Amino acid sequence: MKRSKEEELCKRLLNYDPEVVEVVLFGSSVYAPERAKDVDLLVFTRGDKDRHGYLNAVDDLFGVDVVVMRAGEPLEGDFAWHVLGAYQVLYGDGRYLREATSNLGDPPFEGAWAAIEAAQRYIQDAEEASNEALKDIHTRNAFNQLFHAARLASMAYLATEETRWGRVKRMLSPEFADEFEDFIDILHVEYFYHGKYPKERAREEFEVWLERARDYVKHLIEQTRE
Repeated sequence: MKRSKEEELCKRLLNYDPEVVEVVLFGSSVYAPERAKDVDLLVFTRGDKDRHGYLNAVDDLFGVDVVVMRAGEPLEGDFAWHVLGAYQVLYGDGRYLREATSNLGDPPFEGAWAAIEAAQRYIQDAEEASNEALKDIHTRNAFNQLFHAARLASMAYLATEETRWGRVKRMLSPEFADEFEDFIDILHVEYFYHGKYPKERAREEFEVWLERARDYVKHLIEQTRE
């Protein structure tokens, strides 16, 4: 996103709510700006304005989704990890995002196994879906949970609080970095974000990546025990 548009977004949000203390851009508009279809914003405020007003303030610029949080309110679960995976602070210094995610800590390997289990449930839901649109949503989520498992396992292996997967990859040894890059580029970007997974053999492709994800987590665990 161009700097001028970033400034206009923040200006409009602050005009609507002068008590906004931090604006965070996250998601595809950070990690794939040239391909992003919309902009995801996380807004921290000390105020108590109507949440729809934030969206109304900026929705004529381009496609924008706005999540509003009260300053001091924690981010929870998968959404927190999603934001931290790729973000840019547009207004403020990041202290409110750090505070909101301070309770996450280092993800244990159990989180990776839970993500793998979630992936299996999603692919099952895809096979039982009542229409193609719902099937596509579940299938994309299945592949993305395998990416999520690889990211959580990498963070646990590195014992790092760094959540941005680009930086996590650079911290890994070449042995694991190349494998992790495949999880990013194929599962997260191509299959989940762009939906370019093999539609006619989605289950077969999922099983291949399921085995790769399991092996990746196992190998990282083995390395921590040596």
